[in-house]
Amino acid sequence: MTEKERSNTAFYVFPFKVILSPFKAFIEIAQHPDVKGIALIAALTLFATTGFYYAYSAKLVYYSNGTPTRFLSSNLFPGFITSILAQEALSFIFSWLFYAGILFLIMRAFGQKGGSWRQFFILIGYALSIVIVQSGVNALLVATLPELHFSTLNSWPPSTPDEIAIVNTGIQETWGPLLAFQAFTFFNFPLVNIIDLWLLLLSVIIVKTFNEIPWSTATMITITAFILRFFLKIFLGF
Repeated sequence: MTEKERSNTAFYVFPFKVILSPFKAFIEIAQHPDVKGIALIAALTLFATTGFYYAYSAKLVYYSNGTPTRFLSSNLFPGFITSILAQEALSFIFSWLFYAGILFLIMRAFGQKGGSWRQFFILIGYALSIVIVQSGVNALLVATLPELHFSTLNSWPPSTPDEIAIVNTGIQETWGPLLAFQAFTFFNFPLVNIIDLWLLLLSVIIVKTFNEIPWSTATMITITAFILRFFLKIFLGF
């Protein structure tokens, strides 16, 4: 295989290199930025997300006309999963552009010129490879949990405040004491969680690689961007 052929197919392995060897991966990505890799990461993220919702829906049993009905097997599930995946796709794109834009502007405010904005956005997009890990781990954790039976519900998802309260109570009573669910909750803690901290570390590597600056400066830039992102997420409500 020629050097050109290797560079044209490198985006297939870059997402996995980012997870396993980020220092080397980002140097290589900066040399061969390819937006096709972002599309691959988005596709793998949606695939892992689908696995999570399949595992989750397999655990939910409601009673339609007195008959136990697993949500995964119901005629409501196809519409539900289609809606979820559409939302996840939009969320992935928005989160990528939103965070990359903030970090790029903060980097420029600190006087770092680096390369082109396109190259930088692609680097940040590859950092989102870790979301694949998050969705995959979520699917594995939920798959180990027991079924939840809601005898007072005749459809899913719950739509009224009373139904939502019933579901929350059932989750806390059945899943709450289990280690797998506690790990799931910890792994997906709102606003700031393990994935956010992992993204922070990867972002420091990207900023340093992109601008060829000291670690201390790269860390200061990234933390500033993360703080701004944190408050904007609260303000914008997502």
